[in-house]
Amino acid sequence: MPVPKKRVGHSDQAHRRANWKAILSQVTNCPHCGVVNRPHCLCTNCGWYKGRVVSEKLHAHHEH
Repeated sequence: MPVPKKRVGHSDQAHRRANWKAILSQVTNCPHCGVVNRPHCLCTNCGWYKGRVVSEKLHAHHEH
């Protein structure tokens, strides 16, 4: 099992971790119902994707 030969210093550790950045996920509005959702994903409110109904269960729930 490999074991590090030397201890990693605070500066080296900080420089390595500097590349891990938290980014905000992109959001869009559903063109059918206007709810905020992620791009290229099914709308969890109405069940539409790319201008057509993909999930009948979600679509039926949204109609009532």
